[in-house]
Amino acid sequence: MYNPYHTQANDDIAGNAQPIGQNQYENHYQQQQQPQHRGTHNQQFNTNNINSNQFGNPNGNPYNQGQAAGQQPVGGNGFRSNNNFMGGVSGGMNSFFNDPASQMGLQFSQSAFNASQQYMQNNLQQIVGNEDIKYYFKVSNAYVLKKLLLIVFPYRNKSWIRQTLNSNGNNNGNVAQGDIYATPIDDVNAPDLYIPSMAFLSYILLWALDAGMRGDFHPEMLGYATTRTLAFYMMDVVLLRTSFYILGIGSKNSKLWDLVSYTGYKFVPILLLLIIEITSGNSVVIRYLGLALLVFSHGFFMMRSLRYVVLPGGGSGESRIKLQCLFAYCFAIQGVFIWLLS
Repeated sequence: MYNPYHTQANDDIAGNAQPIGQNQYENHYQQQQQPQHRGTHNQQFNTNNINSNQFGNPNGNPYNQGQAAGQQPVGGNGFRSNNNFMGGVSGGMNSFFNDPASQMGLQFSQSAFNASQQYMQNNLQQIVGNEDIKYYFKVSNAYVLKKLLLIVFPYRNKSWIRQTLNSNGNNNGNVAQGDIYATPIDDVNAPDLYIPSMAFLSYILLWALDAGMRGDFHPEMLGYATTRTLAFYMMDVVLLRTSFYILGIGSKNSKLWDLVSYTGYKFVPILLLLIIEITSGNSVVIRYLGLALLVFSHGFFMMRSLRYVVLPGGGSGESRIKLQCLFAYCFAIQGVFIWLLS
């Protein structure tokens, strides 16, 4: 059945209703018509309100929060300060040091460290000796020249015995109780550390120069050459020291610095071989001929120099075995080291 009231009500609703997009457009237009200074003021007010609420301080300073109320300061991220944490750590450390078991452990570790340090000092003093290292650098230009000629051409030297100084300071050739050896300035047979150190540095620099002339030089090669040469040098010293220990050689000639000096003289023929290789244009025949001559000369020099270290008082039974070991070291082992480093 037709209902006129229902039709009128529907017409009223339809006349009063508006599209949703139109209402949103009118609201957005009204918001755009508001004054800009009012929006700026509201934005600043909201920002201050946020800062004040975040730090709990009307001034917006996080470091002054809660000071009047006696509260703990709170950081900007809402975390408490680390005063409680530091207090806990200090309390734990105090309890650790006050513990009798901890104190006993600390005392035991300290006594063990002192004992090991004293042991190392005593043994190092026995290995190195009481002689000052400055003794090995008391050289002169005349001594250096004579020593270099002796290493390269040792066949004309007649006396290989080291000179000694007695208690009166007089120079003699007999080793007696209380005598000390003469310095390298006074004795050409005395070992020194000046020639080995200078030959070592000259070898590294000349090796780098040779690599640069071939176009293969890099800065890292200096460190590689130094490390490799020092490794062979230390290996040689350890080998000679171990051989003397096995053979029971304990004379005062076999000090550590003496062995470092004797094993360092091989850098002289190595340096000469490198010079021959550079000047000869990498000739294989000249290189191996010079290697054979210099290895034999160096072996002869080491054999005569170390003979009075290995056999200070002579002997018949053990002397043959010691001389054979000395011959193998001076010619075979030193020849291998010279060949590898050259």
